[in-house]
Amino acid sequence: MWRLAGTVGAFGVLSWIVWLRYRRWLQYVTRRASEDSVVVETRLGPVEYGLRGAGPVVLHFHGGNVGHNGWFFLEHLVTAGYQVLTPDRPGYLGTPLDGKGSPSRQADLAAALLDTLGIDRVAVVGLSAGGPAAIEFAARHPDRVAALVLLSAISQRTGLSQDQLSSSLGRLVMTKRYQDVAYFLINRAMHTMTALSMRDFVRTETTYDASTGKKLIDKVLSDPAQRRQVLAMSDAMVPALPRFDGVMNDLAVQQGLEELPFAQVTAPALVIGSRYDGDIGYANSVNSHEKLVGSELVTVDQFGHLVWWGDASVTTELERRIEAFLERHTMGMH
Repeated sequence: MWRLAGTVGAFGVLSWIVWLRYRRWLQYVTRRASEDSVVVETRLGPVEYGLRGAGPVVLHFHGGNVGHNGWFFLEHLVTAGYQVLTPDRPGYLGTPLDGKGSPSRQADLAAALLDTLGIDRVAVVGLSAGGPAAIEFAARHPDRVAALVLLSAISQRTGLSQDQLSSSLGRLVMTKRYQDVAYFLINRAMHTMTALSMRDFVRTETTYDASTGKKLIDKVLSDPAQRRQVLAMSDAMVPALPRFDGVMNDLAVQQGLEELPFAQVTAPALVIGSRYDGDIGYANSVNSHEKLVGSELVTVDQFGHLVWWGDASVTTELERRIEAFLERHTMGMH
């Protein structure tokens, strides 16, 4: 009995220590999430955004689960001499959903932000779940768009895969009550057991088998720049609860998406996707290319949906391709 009581007591102490660590972690990541961002009041409501770099402005419609913290996917553009403006789309962090969840309303809210900041013209990048809003922005505000880049971007109605629905990662994304606790565990696992944790990404973001996925993970983690990006993505998803409304809205949008106004897009477009995209599928990139007149399609078969991970030389070539495209179309843009 004394031994049992001692075991229960030790477990209680351990649980208290873990809980205390979690609370301190949550306070830290909550503070960090908005330490380099600004919230402004636009004519359509408040928007939180991050702005980095100097030069022509790239308006970045971020993907799911992140927010303005996901700017690092375009860090190479900052290095190349661009300003990357990443607003939190409605439902993420300091930008309330407030009925602005449709792609067209997301686009108009971004235009209102540009008005508030005094920015006339931009290049637009739509990444993943940010694709529909990026396309709508280019269609609804054509005079403000010098170029459009779509990176693994949703462009048509897209259901969720069985792996997304059944994987532990997929289930956690859709559970509100334990969002922050669940992502605490995910975040810590990503930092301490990175290679093991990335196996879930192979299942949800690619269509590769486990053996091919392991080779890709090894390539990613052997490159210091990509390893930093993996951990940055993990950190960009926390705290999760202030992003939950945006994530759920994104899932609803992609599953009920109506035809987007491709014909009204006049800006030159670069479309990038993977044939092994296990998240939204290659068909989204093909759809964008076929419906955006004169667009370029670049197929990059790296880490599936996460086209910027994999062989470091391929990643570098992809970044140079994007930079060259933007340079051609943003010359003279202020």
